[in-house]
Amino acid sequence: MSIVVADDKAREREWLVELLARELSDQGPIHAAADGNEALKLVLTHKPRLVFLDIEMPGMSGIKAAEQIVKKQPHTGIIIISHHSDEIWVRELWKVIPSDGAFGYLLKESSDKQIIEAARAVLSGDCAIHPHVQRIVRRSQTGTFSLSDGEFEVLSFLSIGLTDRAIARHLCITEKAVQARLKGLYGKLCISPKDCGENDEVNRRCRAMNIAVRRGLINKSELEELENFFPAY
Repeated sequence: MSIVVADDKAREREWLVELLARELSDQGPIHAAADGNEALKLVLTHKPRLVFLDIEMPGMSGIKAAEQIVKKQPHTGIIIISHHSDEIWVRELWKVIPSDGAFGYLLKESSDKQIIEAARAVLSGDCAIHPHVQRIVRRSQTGTFSLSDGEFEVLSFLSIGLTDRAIARHLCITEKAVQARLKGLYGKLCISPKDCGENDEVNRRCRAMNIAVRRGLINKSELEELENFFPAY
């Protein structure tokens, strides 16, 4: 038995290791990693019962590390612990974690007691989700306001300034299909359906980006990844 802790910030990593070693000494040694790649290697080597993953780490993010762990060590409990509760992270985690899996999503503002209770819950096969994240989950699962995968794709391309024609080309769909997805996106973000004309005071594309950033539908890491993928833009 063992636990793996992955966080690229040494201070936060050491704090969590000390807390777990003190409160969960019966679970065996605590192995620490400074990035997602190292965490995955430790998981495959030691086959721990539980792994804590920060989200934003160099080399491999916590979400991508979680995806690999689920594939290669499906019985390992996973707890994401992060400063971030952006909706895009929650959405990505829900894509990789099995619906019947034991996992947790905590914020680093959680108390020591909350972290230990979450660890014990996941070790027992249950789930532990921070209340703020639970609100995001409920909102993202409400059909009226949750974006479809297609709408998320269009939003992502919108964020780096691609035109309808460029989006259509990259997604291998028609411009009319892009515009249909944009219409759905605008509706779910509560943006007026009125076409932007000469007398309109609001640019819907810019408004969509403003709301998306504030809601955490898109963030700095996502934008950087898109810019790297489309350097010509």
